[in-house]
Amino acid sequence: LSSKACSGSPSTSVSRRRTRMRLLLQFKGKTTEVHADSADTVIAAAHDALALPSDEWRLKIVAKGKQLQPGASLPALAEGAKLMVMASSITAVERGLTSRSDPTVRGFAAEDEAASRRAADTAGGADEVSVWCTSQDAEHKFCRFEPCTWQSFGTRPSSTTPHAFEARKLLLRLATDPAVVGIMRERRYRVGTLAEMDPIDDRLAEKMEGGGKRLLGYNTNHGMSIHVRLRTMDLRGFEAYPSLVDTLLHELAHNEVGPHNDLFWHLFAQLKADYLRHHARLAQSGALFSGASPLQLAGVAEQVSDVRAAVL
Repeated sequence: LSSKACSGSPSTSVSRRRTRMRLLLQFKGKTTEVHADSADTVIAAAHDALALPSDEWRLKIVAKGKQLQPGASLPALAEGAKLMVMASSITAVERGLTSRSDPTVRGFAAEDEAASRRAADTAGGADEVSVWCTSQDAEHKFCRFEPCTWQSFGTRPSSTTPHAFEARKLLLRLATDPAVVGIMRERRYRVGTLAEMDPIDDRLAEKMEGGGKRLLGYNTNHGMSIHVRLRTMDLRGFEAYPSLVDTLLHELAHNEVGPHNDLFWHLFAQLKADYLRHHARLAQSGALFSGASPLQLAGVAEQVSDVRAAVL
């Protein structure tokens, strides 16, 4: 028997249509339903459903944490999956790209440069010169200086209290005092920050200690920082230079000994004696600083005449 061709049978290649999926677009707090089967149809449906013409708006549609890219297929999404939509005006984007930057807003590079300048301002650099016209030791020194600003204690630049610039000069004068430089080198001291003590700290300490005692300075972590109260009680000026040196030497002694025991007071007396003898040797050698004797600048002429009495 001859087989007959079944010319009228349907074709075995059947065109298959993609199944459109129901998706939920979330935009500005509202949810809109669309049907799509690819990223392109989602984007087109979003423009139409949200009334955002494609020639005026750029859409960013996020599904499962990833942005849908034109021409790509949809990721594996469940029926009714939620997609987040963000829209940007093309005109606003182009305006932002062509507009000049706001000079009042600093970029990252400008912020880094400003931070570097601030660090240089607080560092005890070699460019700064005090009335002593000397420099600190390269290694054993005060690394930074921090005066109090008027915000610290409620005064204004027009008041009678000295400006922070003057306080910084005084800190530099203490740090570059030749006798202090010698002690720092001989004792191998290195202090992170020499700072002016906030007068508010002083007032709080007075209330805590009672008995009329006043806090003149403090040493944090054996030399991480040393704070010295520079200003008088009425904030109209600075304490006498010899008194500030005594406070600084007291706090430097805490680099080695914490409690105020016999060992501490012995060390402090030794530092004070070393300080006075150093200036005495400079005076005997005829050295002058800014045209003045070191004993005159340090205000220790009377103390040098009797070192034993000065340290007891």
